[in-house]
Amino acid sequence: MYKTLDTNLLEITGRSTEVIELALTYGFSGINVDMVDLFKRSQRTSYESSSRFLLSSKLRVASFAAPISLDDDDTAFANNMSTLAQLAEVAGKLQSGCAVLNIPTGTNRLPYHEYFEVIRKRIDQIAEVFAAHNVKLALRFSAIPETEEKQFKFVRDVEGFVALVRSCTSKNVGIVLDTWNWHLGRGKPSQLDDIGLDRVAMVYMSDCKEGVDPSAATCEDRILPGASGVIDNVAWLTKLSGKDIPVTAYGVAANGISTRDAFIAHVQDTIDDVLVAAGVPTNTRKPETFVAAAAATPYRE
Repeated sequence: MYKTLDTNLLEITGRSTEVIELALTYGFSGINVDMVDLFKRSQRTSYESSSRFLLSSKLRVASFAAPISLDDDDTAFANNMSTLAQLAEVAGKLQSGCAVLNIPTGTNRLPYHEYFEVIRKRIDQIAEVFAAHNVKLALRFSAIPETEEKQFKFVRDVEGFVALVRSCTSKNVGIVLDTWNWHLGRGKPSQLDDIGLDRVAMVYMSDCKEGVDPSAATCEDRILPGASGVIDNVAWLTKLSGKDIPVTAYGVAANGISTRDAFIAHVQDTIDDVLVAAGVPTNTRKPETFVAAAAATPYRE
């Protein structure tokens, strides 16, 4: 496993060069990339020009968001699929680990069982586009709706998620193990065996505020791993011991850290603590210039 910095999950903004610098400064081996932006820049100039800073950093492209929605109408979905192969080619050149695709929590289109088959077919189509460039498609479910409530509910628990993943025929379909959503969805490490450990392409680690009933949790209750100990992230990583997959933190700091550099340093510590407890080798980097570098730069803009 290797540490990955995903600034989107941490609600940190900044240019790609700033993200690369932060990752290198604080000992991360991988980063999440805005592949749409990189793809557009490669079209305006060239692949070599748009990716030169990333390639020179030697950081691994752990993941990127797949720029397509499974809930689009047929026309929009077909249009997006027509450009996805070009983006996948760029992702392949970067030896990207996985494209993360969110499963809808609901729809206004079809009841659950009919919608299930539509989504399954679309997942297989997308997975094969990325397979052509050796990029894994990693599915992620949410236990709570991230937008307004829809007419028909869809996958919001581990049982439904496992059923959907197992129904896909493409061997290129993997998953993001998001410990927050697996906690809310009543998941257990043993259920990873139902999917297959080799299908875990990435891990998002979070913790939950104390005293929160999983059925009543909101996004505001998601905090950095190890902050409360409600979610046993060590058990999840122990289950995946020996896998060469990216691990990242997702949440807000519980102690109100006020600068961006201090926050990233803290994120590094939270990931390292879980890795060490799970028996996974890791290196912590503490730049001597940390205090000067922090210089009251807000970690949220």
